[in-house]
Amino acid sequence: MSRRSLVAALVVIAAACSRQGASVRGVTPATRPSASTTAVKSTPVSRAGLDAIASRYRAACKSPGAGVGLRTGDGATDYALSGRLAPGVALGVDSQFLAGSVTKLFVAVVAYQLIAAHELSLDDTVDRYVPRWPNGNRITIAMLLGHRSGMGDFGNDFGKQLQALVLSDLKRDFTYGEVLGLVRAVPPVAPPGATYHYSNANYIVLGAILQRLTHESLGRLFDARVIKPLRLTRTLYGPDDLTAANRIVFHGLFDVGGTGTPVDIGGFPRNAALTVDPAGAGLFSSLPDLLTVTHALFATDDVLAPAQRSGLDRAVSTLSAKDLLLGDSFVIHGHGGASPGAQTIVAHDRAHDVTVAVWCNRLDPGEYELLPSVIAAKETFELAARATRHRPWTASVP
Repeated sequence: MSRRSLVAALVVIAAACSRQGASVRGVTPATRPSASTTAVKSTPVSRAGLDAIASRYRAACKSPGAGVGLRTGDGATDYALSGRLAPGVALGVDSQFLAGSVTKLFVAVVAYQLIAAHELSLDDTVDRYVPRWPNGNRITIAMLLGHRSGMGDFGNDFGKQLQALVLSDLKRDFTYGEVLGLVRAVPPVAPPGATYHYSNANYIVLGAILQRLTHESLGRLFDARVIKPLRLTRTLYGPDDLTAANRIVFHGLFDVGGTGTPVDIGGFPRNAALTVDPAGAGLFSSLPDLLTVTHALFATDDVLAPAQRSGLDRAVSTLSAKDLLLGDSFVIHGHGGASPGAQTIVAHDRAHDVTVAVWCNRLDPGEYELLPSVIAAKETFELAARATRHRPWTASVP
């Protein structure tokens, strides 16, 4: 998710928030997960309040289902769910969904770990690993991580060209080399390092560098460096295991044909959609797993050393308190994700030591596509802050 999209939505969010106290009609009430699927220790937040957020979120998404997850610094968790995955298909805390650009956090973790091990440098240029790349002698690893390479958009808005590529053969397996060819053909938008411009192209190229450096696939790198160490039992990188990805029970609404009428893409083959945008997306996960990884990355040194975690905060995080319309008493880092049939936001508030993950299973591509998730995350952070007894420290957001 780009910072540009969030900033453009601020006025709309403000208007929506002014109406958020209104009752919601025609919405299935939020359901609290059974005790067997949640942590023994629950958060101190109002359960009725969290349920209400999930119900409003689902209504705003116009989606079959929606979920909200919350984790406090002591490891206590709480969840609220609303609706179903699809008619007759139950929605649970462990339900898996496409996490979109949250995948970029996993790519960044691998890069920063290699930097900490002195196997990669922020100053390394692309041409050291991908010969003859346009401006490859001027684009650095730091620029790729922070979307400052000047490369043009690829896949961020599921544009007509990319949509046609996927829809022409849903079962097609794009090779990483084929995708690099598609990215190479996109004209640059600025000289390297000149400005911030969010594009999946940055992480697709970075993913290629990581694989060539380590001689491992992205899926194996994610498994070894993030998924297994954090015991993420419901997280899967789809492009590396298409058979498993196609077995996942996931339903979501998306306007596939551009007719204005979204359809349930749950039964569609996922090969082309997953492999055409590796590193930029491709991850399936669940609310508990996303809470775990987001807390680990932004609140602990378990995965990244302090210097690299600081880099993640500054360069990779696309969220701030301002982006979520929160006040100065919140210090937010995180990322959003938009995929066909799903939208999500994961974020950590360092001031209150609270982590939030929200998702719903509908995406209407456009300038305000993540607006429902932004509002749900904002409301959840505010609910947690009201329940927090200690006084938060304040800090400036870089």
